[in-house]
Amino acid sequence: MITLLKWMGLSFAAWCSFIGAATAGVFDGKIIHYQYFFHDPDTLYSHASNGNHLVGSGVEITNVVDGYGTLDLSGDGFVVNFDRGTSFNSATFNGFVISDLYDSMDTFTSFSLVSNTGVAGAPVLNFDADHLSVNWQGLGFGGGSLHFITTSLPPTELATADSATSPVPEPEIYAMFMAGLGLMGFMARRRKSGQV
Repeated sequence: MITLLKWMGLSFAAWCSFIGAATAGVFDGKIIHYQYFFHDPDTLYSHASNGNHLVGSGVEITNVVDGYGTLDLSGDGFVVNFDRGTSFNSATFNGFVISDLYDSMDTFTSFSLVSNTGVAGAPVLNFDADHLSVNWQGLGFGGGSLHFITTSLPPTELATADSATSPVPEPEIYAMFMAGLGLMGFMARRRKSGQV
């Protein structure tokens, strides 16, 4: 009986570590490519922290544009913080693009603004499989932050999500089900033998 309990404990610990690894954010530990564009989406603006940045525990972009703002990526989202304000010039495109140049991230499937205390109005957001763009042309901004979130899927899951088949439960669901049944059986056996 003790062997069964040890096995169940080890199985649960392994499952928890698997789930922890499976739920790491899309940006964690990855290299992103940051570019700020002004006038149009093809004109790179040099007064920003353009280039490759490793996503870690600190702020990755210390100059969003012209010395204004920082950008901190973690998990499945990022936060842009402004400590003072002005306004973005009106243009076809005045904003930034975050790219997955090395194809190391899962495919982006959505991109949205969760909260906004830094910009008067809503920036225009666009995304494709490997790029996220924020265009805030013509909007004023002040001290505050914008919190963006994205969702993503690995290419194999993306193909499954696009197919018309019904979803199949993941192996860890079966493991949890079997562990629960085993625990219920153990408890029933203890009650039957009077060892409550």
